[in-house]
Amino acid sequence: MLETTSYDPLSPRSSSDEPRSGEEDLEIDWVLTYNFDDIEGAEAAEEFRKLIHQLDGRGLQTQVRHGYGQSLLVLIRCPRNLLGNEVYRSRVKDWLHGIIHAKPVGDSKTVVKADTPAEALRSAYHLITWTHEQGGAGIAAGHGNWHRVTESFPPQDALANRKLLKYLAGRTFLNDSDLDKIRALFGEKVAFYYAFIQCYSIFLIIPTICGTLTWLFSGPYSSAFAVFTCLWGIVFVEYWKRQEIDLSIRWDVRGVGGIKVNRPQYVWEREEVDSVTGELKRVFPTHKRILRQLWFLPFAALAGVVLGTVLLVTFALEALMSDVYGSVLEDRWYLQYLPTILLSVALPYISSSLTDLATKLTDFENYRTKDEYDLAQVQKSFVLNFITSFFPIVLTAYVYIPYGSRLLPLIVPPTWDAKNVVNSFDVDPGRLQEEVISLSMAAQAMNFGEEFLYPFFKRKAFEFWRQHHRQKRAATFHERDHSSPEESKLFNDSPSEARWLTRLRQESDAEEYDVHEDIMEMVVQFGYLTLFAPAWPLMPLGFLLNNWVELRGDFFKLSSESQRPPPIRADSIGDSVAALEFLTWLGTLSTAALVHIYGGPGPISTTRPSRLLLSIFVAEQVFLAVRFGAKHAFAKFGSEAVREAEAKRFMMRKTYLETFSEEKAGTSRRVRSRTYAGERRGSRAVGLTASNPGTPAGDLSPVKELEKQLPSITVNDEPSANTQEFDSEYSTDAAERFWTEDLEALDTAEVGVRLIKALKAWFAKSNDSASIDDRSKAD
Repeated sequence: MLETTSYDPLSPRSSSDEPRSGEEDLEIDWVLTYNFDDIEGAEAAEEFRKLIHQLDGRGLQTQVRHGYGQSLLVLIRCPRNLLGNEVYRSRVKDWLHGIIHAKPVGDSKTVVKADTPAEALRSAYHLITWTHEQGGAGIAAGHGNWHRVTESFPPQDALANRKLLKYLAGRTFLNDSDLDKIRALFGEKVAFYYAFIQCYSIFLIIPTICGTLTWLFSGPYSSAFAVFTCLWGIVFVEYWKRQEIDLSIRWDVRGVGGIKVNRPQYVWEREEVDSVTGELKRVFPTHKRILRQLWFLPFAALAGVVLGTVLLVTFALEALMSDVYGSVLEDRWYLQYLPTILLSVALPYISSSLTDLATKLTDFENYRTKDEYDLAQVQKSFVLNFITSFFPIVLTAYVYIPYGSRLLPLIVPPTWDAKNVVNSFDVDPGRLQEEVISLSMAAQAMNFGEEFLYPFFKRKAFEFWRQHHRQKRAATFHERDHSSPEESKLFNDSPSEARWLTRLRQESDAEEYDVHEDIMEMVVQFGYLTLFAPAWPLMPLGFLLNNWVELRGDFFKLSSESQRPPPIRADSIGDSVAALEFLTWLGTLSTAALVHIYGGPGPISTTRPSRLLLSIFVAEQVFLAVRFGAKHAFAKFGSEAVREAEAKRFMMRKTYLETFSEEKAGTSRRVRSRTYAGERRGSRAVGLTASNPGTPAGDLSPVKELEKQLPSITVNDEPSANTQEFDSEYSTDAAERFWTEDLEALDTAEVGVRLIKALKAWFAKSNDSASIDDRSKAD
């Protein structure tokens, strides 16, 4: 008899259940979690049947297994010919829109193998989530009819992740080949983040050396170090913009944002014919979106007032307790930390509320593509992070230290002792350096805690909760496990599936990975450096050490503590580049002000506002001049990737030209000569197609007409290597058994319905038993 592994819907996660290196792949391409705890069994069964019917209608293979609690895991596999055809169609679409320049060989039935796992998973993602009109099954998790599909993710490749994590841990710096490995597993959007943090970390080496020398031989507020950090920031941002172009060309994604499909949540008002592609596109009026985007201004004002007020009140209380009543509270030193504790408790809730408001505002703005939506969300996130991260230091540097002795008498209680203390009080300028050190380094420590420690303890808490409830309900589960053999088969995992299914249940319970959060963390770090580096020249050293750990820690979080993100393509880090440019400009002004106020020979009180404004004005003009020079210098030197791409395009055009026959070339020249002369003669007039003289050109788009005229050739690519059929549908025997042997000879929908009924009955009985036990204890 086949040995089985008993499963408890409330069983805790176990790190020891990772797949062995020799375990055969079950070829699960995608996983959906269907949660039915809020509806009756009959309604859940009907909805689940519709879900499976929609997936089957697209030609996808499905299996169903139980998940945590009242949920099911829908395991999806794309037949290899269907997946290979989707890969081919995606490449054709890229070629039509100029993303790639070599025309893919084949026709509408061509099947090709994906170059990377990310490309295959992206095509599977399209087949599952795109609408019927776009060629998919239309299963958008959490939206429309599928709001009970709570999770949608590709499974992690645990073996590849471990190998790559071990490899990265032994590397001091990453090269392009290393970034290609990350891109192959997780896609271009994630790879761009690692390229950015790698480039930024390498650039930190020079300010680290200069900052250390400045700290040893000059001290804080050095004019030379201030000028250097400003120049460094400008050069880095311009260099990174060039790197984005190089990487987008290397990965064939330059301009990919222009071909993204509509979001399921996008609400359109009318349809128009695209003048280039001839396809129908769904449009939301631009002027309406602009009017909606104007609500960003009151949102920014609200965020500034709320967060600014909280930070200002906390700052005032801290100043009173430490500087005014410090001697009185010396025996009760812990009270001095009360404002900071209150801020630490209140700020996450306030930030979370504002983030939810920002999300609703972004939803209201109604963006067409996921990229546009994410960029709008990044803008709002930057505003919140800017206020919470930099406002306390700005308040200390430009308000409290210069004017604290005059402002404190306005807020202290009208007692003689307090007034006496304030009248003889001077703010120590060293407080700014302490503030910069504590906040900049504390931000890195807090981020580490949020990314690694918090998920760890959260997982342990859930394990404890599940273990506690499992012990309470063990007797009930044992009864059901032995009272019904059919249900036992439904609930038990076979040994060949057990480790895979355990891992998939863990992943379904994990947090979604958001690469924009990691990018924003690096943007905020860059802001600390450009705005306040002169106050503490060792800041670059601290950030460099942090980033070495951060890069590897982020990959561990991505591969082990989070769901694998859909391998979405991108050609940059998005609007974060604009945030870097803004921080570079603002950092130049801040650096000039800090050095002028704190780096002079006299006391701060002797600073003249007119000279301070003049210093800021001169710094801004120098910034504009240096940025202009840096842009033109990088443009002058050019890029090897750009040159190679231009050469490849030229060779392809030349090859295309040589393949045309003399008759074809002559016809083309005659048509072009009439076009230039403005002649319109019957069916040969411009605006009519040559193949069908009575058909207007609007009925056959210019792109499609061009595709018909061009021959099917490629450059540096053998057609046979890209058009051959798959040798076998399944790569392993385990995968073939898993996808071809249905449980009890039932289809997926019926197996899922049985699981729904069994789980509903199990939870109902266990809840009744728990209620009886509670009443017995009460009696």
